[in-house]
Amino acid sequence: MLEINNQFTHLKSKVYATVLKCFFNGTLEEDIDKIPFWIIPKDTDPSRCCIYKERAMVRYRILAFLGINIEKDDDEMKPLSDYYREVISKQMKPLPVLTTISTACSACPQDQYLISDACRGCYARPCLANCPKDAIEFINGKASIIQEKCIRCGKCQEVCPFNSVLHRLVPCEGSCPVDAIKKNEKGFVEIDYKKCISCGKCSRSCPFGAIVERSSIFPVLQILQSKERTTAIIAPAIDGQFPGTLGQIKTAIKMVGFDDVVEVSEGAELTSINEAKELEHRIKRGDKLMSTSCCPSYVEIIEKHLPKLNAIKSDTLSPMAYTAQLVKERDPNTKIVFIGPCLAKRVEAVKLKTVDGVITFSELASMFIAKDIDVKEVQEADLGDTHSFEDCRDFAISEGVKGCVIKRMEDPSIVKPYNIDGIDKKVFKMLKVIDKIPSKGNFVEVMVCDGGCINGPGTIVKPKIAMKLRNGNTQAITKAMKKERLY
Repeated sequence: MLEINNQFTHLKSKVYATVLKCFFNGTLEEDIDKIPFWIIPKDTDPSRCCIYKERAMVRYRILAFLGINIEKDDDEMKPLSDYYREVISKQMKPLPVLTTISTACSACPQDQYLISDACRGCYARPCLANCPKDAIEFINGKASIIQEKCIRCGKCQEVCPFNSVLHRLVPCEGSCPVDAIKKNEKGFVEIDYKKCISCGKCSRSCPFGAIVERSSIFPVLQILQSKERTTAIIAPAIDGQFPGTLGQIKTAIKMVGFDDVVEVSEGAELTSINEAKELEHRIKRGDKLMSTSCCPSYVEIIEKHLPKLNAIKSDTLSPMAYTAQLVKERDPNTKIVFIGPCLAKRVEAVKLKTVDGVITFSELASMFIAKDIDVKEVQEADLGDTHSFEDCRDFAISEGVKGCVIKRMEDPSIVKPYNIDGIDKKVFKMLKVIDKIPSKGNFVEVMVCDGGCINGPGTIVKPKIAMKLRNGNTQAITKAMKKERLY
């Protein structure tokens, strides 16, 4: 997966902020077709072949930010202003959450294992001995891989004493745990949406920015512009994404236009309580294993690939679902917008129908930039009484969910917990047979993103920096802000 601090994320942030600044100034319709030229002026030293392709890429980023499905609706002759008028005049289909830009795709060569010059042609030749398909041959005393025979099992790489075997991955294909990414007959990337679990790993891995999320921010902006009351429900992972306290983040979100801000950690407490009861009930009736259910990409894996895991998945609702219920009970007429690190929450929101919009932290950051809001400089809002669910803010990090659930059990001694911290191809294969292999315990926390939600595709800082921010390490904050573009 790409380092979060890279040229593509910087460009994306600039595009988002520029579009939003024009929107808030009321000039987007007249200015939107000018934005590619503003961002890529004629004296730019292009990273691609020419400034015209650079501008085309900015145009595609704008289309994705408008929520356009580029694969189906791209018309090169159509001005961006026409797309914008369509977006604000009719409801866009929110799914799928990802789209591809074939023009940006580099048609990467096939996933391969290769022998580097580090090969010493050793006498032991463990690569030759351990290859299950006899795909290793020696030419002039050096190992070589017969690609037609190679099944890319990686055995040769595992056993080479000189680390001379290189694995040349296709970043997007290699990052997808469910093999939903393939190349078409022209070699360009395509997504099989029947397999896709909306985890966003592919979009974060592609170094060319050829896979992007279709934003759903414009329906949210229209809600904010209406006279309807709107409540933001903020995911626990928001703590650590911005250089300010939770109280300051709450104030900044209200400055954007939301009437109220509610922590999803409050709903996470209900998830913990109900999942604790469910776990005790299942263990007592003899169930061997129960998994958590709050990660929407994991739920998508079950629904699309491994329906048999429904038997072990908790039936308890997610923190977002419980929080939306709480907000509706208090204010039935309010619109609800979830702000979080996750693209798959948009899939869950469509199913729930109680959440009216979903935006990511990176989109929220762009709103702050467009409105010149500096989170660390705003007044701190009162968070209210958060004592009962403060620990549930740890839902954002690996092992946080199981810790909160066990804490609320009547008899924690009956639980043997473990966690699945991130799902890749290897872990996905393990999930296929999880009911047949010896279990590590009877309660498993499952997170598709390594490290938990603080490493989701909609985050804006590295997990390590987020953890320092969450822990109030002010020295680390200052250092990180000088070194990183936080937002």
